[in-house]
Amino acid sequence: MKHQFKFNPLATAIFTLLCGSSITSYAATPTTSISDEQQSLKQALQESYPGQKFFEQYYVDKSSPEAQQRQGRYLSSAYCQGTWLTPVSPETKAADAANATSTITADYGHYNPQGDSVLEGNVLIDQEGRQIRADKITIDQTQTFANAEGRVQMAQSGLLAQSDQINYNLKTQQGDLKNSFYISEEQHAHGRAEQILRESQTTTTLKNATYSTCPPEQSPTWKIQADEIKLNQETGRGETRGTKLYVKDVPVLAVPYFNFPIDDRRTTGILTPSFGFTNDGGVELAVPVYLNLAPNYDATVTPRYISDRGPMFEGEFRYLTENFGSGQIWGGYLASDQKYDDEDRKDLHFLHNWQINEQFSTNLEYNYASDKDYFTDLSNNPNTKTDLNLRRAWELNYKNGIPGLKAQLKVEDFQTLDETTPYVDRPYARLPQFLLNYKAGNALGLEYEFNNDTAYFKKDFGTIDGDTNDSFEPSGTRVYNDFSVRYNYRTPWAFAIPEVSIRNVNTFYDQDTINEFDNTNRSSNDKSYVVPQVTFDAGLTFEKEGTFLQTLSPRMFYAYAPYKNQDGAPNFDSATASINYDQLFSANRFYGHDRLEDNNFLSLGLSYSLFDTVGLERLKASVGQSYYFEDRRVTLDQTADVFDRENHSGPIVSVSSQLSQNFTLGANSAWMANGDNAQRDLQLYFTGDKGNLYNVGYFYRKEIADRQEHYDQVVASFVQPIHNNWRIMGHAQYDLDNNVAREYLLGVNYESCCWGISVYGREYYNDLDDVNAAGIEPKRAIMAEITLKGLGGLNSKLSSLLENRILGFNNINQTWTDR
Repeated sequence: MKHQFKFNPLATAIFTLLCGSSITSYAATPTTSISDEQQSLKQALQESYPGQKFFEQYYVDKSSPEAQQRQGRYLSSAYCQGTWLTPVSPETKAADAANATSTITADYGHYNPQGDSVLEGNVLIDQEGRQIRADKITIDQTQTFANAEGRVQMAQSGLLAQSDQINYNLKTQQGDLKNSFYISEEQHAHGRAEQILRESQTTTTLKNATYSTCPPEQSPTWKIQADEIKLNQETGRGETRGTKLYVKDVPVLAVPYFNFPIDDRRTTGILTPSFGFTNDGGVELAVPVYLNLAPNYDATVTPRYISDRGPMFEGEFRYLTENFGSGQIWGGYLASDQKYDDEDRKDLHFLHNWQINEQFSTNLEYNYASDKDYFTDLSNNPNTKTDLNLRRAWELNYKNGIPGLKAQLKVEDFQTLDETTPYVDRPYARLPQFLLNYKAGNALGLEYEFNNDTAYFKKDFGTIDGDTNDSFEPSGTRVYNDFSVRYNYRTPWAFAIPEVSIRNVNTFYDQDTINEFDNTNRSSNDKSYVVPQVTFDAGLTFEKEGTFLQTLSPRMFYAYAPYKNQDGAPNFDSATASINYDQLFSANRFYGHDRLEDNNFLSLGLSYSLFDTVGLERLKASVGQSYYFEDRRVTLDQTADVFDRENHSGPIVSVSSQLSQNFTLGANSAWMANGDNAQRDLQLYFTGDKGNLYNVGYFYRKEIADRQEHYDQVVASFVQPIHNNWRIMGHAQYDLDNNVAREYLLGVNYESCCWGISVYGREYYNDLDDVNAAGIEPKRAIMAEITLKGLGGLNSKLSSLLENRILGFNNINQTWTDR
């Protein structure tokens, strides 16, 4: 039987003590005995590991009905068998303290206006989003000091704390909790504190406190123990003093002072350090420091020490403007590199993006490096690849305005890192370039399209390493236009697209080029060419249903464009298109707009697909070939006496198969007209259901002048679980031409509920290295990553490296962690 009381003074005091709000109703419910749950809590405090049984009560099997009933709640790590389940879910937000309705139940209640007031026996204060339990609560006569004792529990929004005793000053809102245990469901963390002091409404201090995200075992795998932890809700910061990291019961790291965030606000502090070892740098250690300079800009400065090279400084500055976009600046500096002839090594990068309005956007990019080996020697990103030419560009883009119209204006230049690179092999600067595309009409009917590419191309010329550069590269303005009209006829079973276009390219040399040509008796006349073109693309789709769904899709493509002599025209940015199945059905033999192709050819192709009842494409095969009715006389190298005279291309074949849900096979091959194999590849992929993965591939390309370079390599990778949460992983790339491994990677990884470790070794060559050159040795690195879940990791590069090296790693890693 429950009795209602008008008991506002005491009730108000109690709830102000524990929740900071007032009580609107109170009830006393007689009981005769302490519950089994409370009896176990009392016993827990007497165990050799205090709080053990308290923690275990709220750590349940992750697959249990209780855990599954809490929809959308935070679940523990996939490697944990259990998860925390506190009395008040993290999704349940506490009611506003000033207006909340509260109910108190207790075995006994006594209000004495002349002395102490008492609630005793299974005291429960219940409010929306909050619960408080205690054996006894006492308020003094002045309604100033309150004391709660005997298994005091406080629960709110995924947080649960239990203390032996709470002393509190109701007027100053200061107090302390004795011998407290706490659980944070959302952070999957728990710990204890010898004393918790609430110094003000916003500041709390924990004395002799611990923290861990490991399961509630007798001796957690790791824990943080601090002499003092101060939490300031006003600043959003926490401070620890006398902090030690324990692995089991062994201290492994001591930090006298540490500053960390307790909410989402950015703040100044030390970020996770990184360390490693390489054969050409020695031991490396970097300690990044984050600087929260203002709400709209910040910086990270990273002192870094490389034992065989010397000290290095890296930095990054990020900013966000109110009306002019956002960007970042980053770079590094190493003075007098001991392993690089004591030269200063440095790099600088700048990137800015600005969405001006719905139609216009702009971006600016700048990159600089002191030498071609900088990124290989000094970048601590394992995915960094050396780029011969660093881009510097400004772009202004337009779209989403006039229907069908897109445009771009840009200025672009490059820094060629290898100064010995001949000028003929260096890219042109575009000072500037204007691109426009306008498409109108019906995508399923009559359609019109216009393209314009206007650019001024400039390339430096002079000397390289003191030697005169004999290969003069002309500069000037190129204006390219094309206008096309097509009719798109498409149905589920067929398509036919006839198209007529007119193409035009004009070249106007600049004065430097005219002067050079006059001195060498070469023609300085401007160039102008106009070439019409007709294409017709058509195909059919036949289907046959039965046990399997089969499709057969023949396709034909015809292109005609008359020959126009373009001898002497410069080549600013064009290259020959690669050989593949899709290229059979394109009228463009070149990437770029320096040449107008002459065409008179027909391509035929046939594709076949076989789908099973669950939708797997058990077999997909395509074969195609081109037939030429005239020689192709337009080439990029106009000085060559030989042009394409074959009357047909070689066949191109593509085959793939989903042999099962887990196993995929793919193969491609292309032949030349003389029967030589131009390129071929074979790839096999296996993805298991338990986090295992295997890939192997073979890739070959024949050297074809001005078209493709020779390539003959084997690539293999794997991820294999071996025991419990252990797995090994590896990647290899082997160069068959030079009988040398371009890269080896082998690692072992372990993940548990609250910590993980990865150790891997890597041997690889610089992207620009000639492996046959004397004195060229591969780079070797040994890296270790240790992650304490809930605190962060000491390194985070292995996963990023594997994502780029192992096809399908992201998906299999998700399977592994979600199992």
